[in-house]
Amino acid sequence: MKFYDSAWFISYELTGKEPGEIKILVQDSIPFPFIEKDDYGFVICLPNVKKLKNRMLEYQGIIFDPRDEMQIQILWDLFKSSIYYLSLFTVIVDPRLYSDQLKGKEENTALTAIVMVEDAVLNAYLKTFHRDLLPEIKVADAFSYLALKPAHMIRNRGVRLAASILSLYKTGMIKGRLEGSFGNVKNAVKMLRRLERRNIKAFSKLGNRLDAVKAQETESKMKAFSEIYDLLSDYSSALSEVPSFLYMNHLSKNSIFEKDLKPPSETVIQNEIKQRLGLKIDINYEYLKNEASQNYWDWMRKEKAMRKILSRYKEAGKNTRFKDFVFPEHDYAEFLRRRAVHSKTIRRITNRLALYYNLTGEDFRRETGIIDLQEAIQVIASQQQRSDIFQEDTLRYRAQAWGVLVDVSLSLESFAGEVKDVVLCLTEVSRKLFPDNRSLGVFAFDDKFYIIKDFTENHNRTVCARIGGIKHSGMTYLADGIKMATEALKRRYEESKILIVVSDGFPMGYRGAAEDAKEQVVDALRSGINIIGIGIDSEDIKDYFPVHCIVKTPYELMKKFVDTFFSYSFMM
Repeated sequence: MKFYDSAWFISYELTGKEPGEIKILVQDSIPFPFIEKDDYGFVICLPNVKKLKNRMLEYQGIIFDPRDEMQIQILWDLFKSSIYYLSLFTVIVDPRLYSDQLKGKEENTALTAIVMVEDAVLNAYLKTFHRDLLPEIKVADAFSYLALKPAHMIRNRGVRLAASILSLYKTGMIKGRLEGSFGNVKNAVKMLRRLERRNIKAFSKLGNRLDAVKAQETESKMKAFSEIYDLLSDYSSALSEVPSFLYMNHLSKNSIFEKDLKPPSETVIQNEIKQRLGLKIDINYEYLKNEASQNYWDWMRKEKAMRKILSRYKEAGKNTRFKDFVFPEHDYAEFLRRRAVHSKTIRRITNRLALYYNLTGEDFRRETGIIDLQEAIQVIASQQQRSDIFQEDTLRYRAQAWGVLVDVSLSLESFAGEVKDVVLCLTEVSRKLFPDNRSLGVFAFDDKFYIIKDFTENHNRTVCARIGGIKHSGMTYLADGIKMATEALKRRYEESKILIVVSDGFPMGYRGAAEDAKEQVVDALRSGINIIGIGIDSEDIKDYFPVHCIVKTPYELMKKFVDTFFSYSFMM
């Protein structure tokens, strides 16, 4: 189950957005999926699946047994349903539409009314253009219903009413007893279904012309919003939360589900869907189960490989001060956005370094010389076994390994963008220059050690997403960071090993940090590691690295780093 990759591909296929236009984050720290906005647009936030010590899996506070195929299918369907729902939400919903409507209204009550109205419109869009997505959505609906607390167990009267409206609209059922307000719930659901039918008709008539549909149906949406808001307001002065089904957009905490819930059996889920949800489509449970199982084992293989990498660094760093050894969170959209800005800088650095390697005979693309084209044509035509087709001999490439070590401590937080851009430029340059992308290792540190790219990993989308996910926090354990990166480089077979350290030259976090950093640089040099320090707008880098350059922007990196690299290479 490659959760981040799956979320990325599914979302961009559904929305048709340009890569980087929507940000997708899969995070350990959040219990429910939700949408927020940044300066570029929508950010889809999804909870991560956690593997527990007892080999069970946790998702949205629910414990799943990976040995049970049906439970794995429910987990996978919940995750995919969130991607479907939130991705289409970014296409359908215009948050500005309700800006005037929210003035003077109780916030949670108004947000609950918006969630219900937009859910009806989104369901219309799904049923018109994406009926193939309905099986997973309906499994998620059935499971959300089974996970609900009975209505009479929900304390807040307004939340109880809202949860009952949501449940009746989406599943045709109300769980538990709802005394004295069933008529209100029924009327609200009739209103939502009427709105859904209107939008299905509009989508069928106007096609995927969303602006036209939105313009035509704005009045009906505002009417439904006002009526549901008034109904909820009459029933309760304020809602303590905004109820949502498990896979929907969560705008607040959510207490309407049972705690310590265990997934039901396959028979229970299928009975709920067949007998009560009134679903008029066939669900191929065997296909869904096989897909979930395959994705689960793919995820397990990837997790095993990552745990193996982490265990190696934890063992090597057991005598360091680092609190933990981890991979950064993934943010591929951020990587794409910043790479687009610096594409020219990356190309210029690459061209200058490629020119250097050509002039010194270390051309990555030629190992035995420049081919004489006429001679080569004659050899091919005559089918002769000849190797004398070169005009001149050139030196063979002296294999290099680069380690990039990045300071992501709080002391550089004000330069967070510049740090990320410098790392991005260096890694993209190395990817273009080196024929073997496993000759590059990228690491970061504060009071933790982050593996952005291990030498054994390919430079792929996952590595790029980790670069985009770099965040600043903690103290500056510079000496320990250099020690870990040096040990990683020592294991490489390449003849030339270069460590590039990006920092501000302010080690801190314990007494003697500065002296330790200087000693560690000397130890690395004695072990045969060549070190270049890149100071981010800081002259203090000079105190630690004999070979250094100071830059403020990635554009300056183009000239200063390449010049420094040239001069240092001639001395190696």
